[in-house]
Amino acid sequence: MAAPIVHVEVRGLDEPLLRSFYADIFGWMRSEELSIDDYSISEIGGNGLTAATGRVADWHARECLFYIQVDDLDETLTKIEAAGGKAVMPKTVGPDDFPAEHIRVFTQFIDPAGNVVGLVETPRPRSNRP
Repeated sequence: MAAPIVHVEVRGLDEPLLRSFYADIFGWMRSEELSIDDYSISEIGGNGLTAATGRVADWHARECLFYIQVDDLDETLTKIEAAGGKAVMPKTVGPDDFPAEHIRVFTQFIDPAGNVVGLVETPRPRSNRP
């Protein structure tokens, strides 16, 4: 089975404007349980698909990216780099109180064409996480 896309991010300088736009047009409603400060996460699919709006620094004025779920980030990054891609973010572990069924361990890479793409590790019980 192909690795699924599990999260989409739309970021810009004015997060409240983005949040309102995507809520009004597409019904992306902020989940207070999942969101952190000016990073608003919405559950948009019954299969665990989430979408987020967030603020970025001026130097990175806008960005839209997707996250692919894989079983092992380290193994996948090794394959990516062997195929001409490059990791651009250290593996990051989210807060301990984040709901277990949602994204917690993630990173980003650049593909051979220069596109930034995210990776998330398949959620596991907390005892099996880094």
